[in-house]
Amino acid sequence: MTETILRLLTRLSEAGDDAILSGELAVPFFGPVFDRLLAKRVLVEQAPLADWEVCYACECGLPCRPIRKAGDGYRAECPLDRRQDIDLTKDDLRVFRIGADALASVIGAAAGFAAAPKRAAENVWRLGDTPSGRAVFLALQPAALTGDGIIASLRQAAQGSDITILTPQMSVETARRHQDAGFHLIETLEVLTPATNGLGGTIDIAALAPVPLAPVLRVRRATAEVQWDGRSVILSRQIFPVFERLLEKAVSRDQVASGAHVEGTTAREAKDLIRELRDAFKAAGFTDTESKALIETVRGRGYRLGVPATEIVIEG
Repeated sequence: MTETILRLLTRLSEAGDDAILSGELAVPFFGPVFDRLLAKRVLVEQAPLADWEVCYACECGLPCRPIRKAGDGYRAECPLDRRQDIDLTKDDLRVFRIGADALASVIGAAAGFAAAPKRAAENVWRLGDTPSGRAVFLALQPAALTGDGIIASLRQAAQGSDITILTPQMSVETARRHQDAGFHLIETLEVLTPATNGLGGTIDIAALAPVPLAPVLRVRRATAEVQWDGRSVILSRQIFPVFERLLEKAVSRDQVASGAHVEGTTAREAKDLIRELRDAFKAAGFTDTESKALIETVRGRGYRLGVPATEIVIEG
């Protein structure tokens, strides 16, 4: 996906209070959108840099090297090897602090929420509610969702509404904890797309609710047929064993099939098999989002069916 200043700031904000944007990274984004972010104090310019990092594996013993004026520009000089000197511009020396509250407000606006977000917990904001009444929260740092009381705090802030959380990439353990609590998690960068709306990004509010699944997934092993959401898919004899591996796990205690478990059906890589399986559902009329909701990727662990075991019927 095309990099935008809003996506870049969202990524950098994971550093929390230490989140900064260097002039070196900022230069390609200078323009009207950048100026609006300055005006909204999403970016707050700091004093310019006075020193630069030392050369890699340099033996000068300095913690950093000073920046000196050099003609119309600047130079970070290496005391041992002039070939390692770095020529800099005035823009290279600029530094911007990222304002978390202001960034949360801009991300909320990108999703179409008119009101300013409200703090729900440390470094977590309630952006607003979807038309269906789902409460949408934003966490900019992974650590914001690891505290012992965070689940209770979000439930209290949601006041009984279903919850979606826009998050950075998180550990499997943290994500599973929130999913087990009934929260719908979405990585912010997966739904924050480029736009010419004055903010540099937009979020489709329809993407903030989980894809509703049919109450029953019916599988007929004899014919390799899968019925779901009122539609029927007959899988090929080559790809049906892959679905069966996911099915076995779905009705077991550990519902995640590792890549190796999926690959046990053939010599092909798991990612290719899963893609082919999802393609079979898409060929039968399911959208890409629906196929990924049924056949979920569990980051760092493998794959699983997005249907509870109680809603799966298996026939011979």
